[in-house]
Amino acid sequence: VLSILATDYIYGDFSSLGVIGLGKYGLAIVEIVSQLRKGIKINIFTPSQQRMEKALAIFRSEGIDVSPKDSIKKICEESEVITTITKAKDPFLKLEYVNHKRIHINAMGSNIPEKIEIFPEVIKASNLIVVEELEQSLKESGELVIAKKMGMLDMSKI
Repeated sequence: VLSILATDYIYGDFSSLGVIGLGKYGLAIVEIVSQLRKGIKINIFTPSQQRMEKALAIFRSEGIDVSPKDSIKKICEESEVITTITKAKDPFLKLEYVNHKRIHINAMGSNIPEKIEIFPEVIKASNLIVVEELEQSLKESGELVIAKKMGMLDMSKI
């Protein structure tokens, strides 16, 4: 819920959300957003066909309308707001995917330095970076750790 409230505050009104990662937290985000924002277009992606089928069955049983996508690039093309919630150890969200329009990213999966979802170039190109706790984020957020090491983190944007 916090990410949706933060998105409303920072980005403003939005009509489409892309969720990358359909583990328990990704499923919960879709369920919450469908309740808070009736009529929103929800795009979903996971590289696991088995996980996608399971998620679609759950959403159908709950009456939640989602649009499965076959790539991260498609999610980015068709969503104003993107939420990443994975266990990725290698970045997958590229600047070329998000650099074509105004977009808001909620990167939620990187909670240890070894996990990273977003390429450092995306961090560098960002206009604003919002974290809950600065010191903790600079130690634990894989995206910020690597961007800082590469000289791609402008502290004035945080």
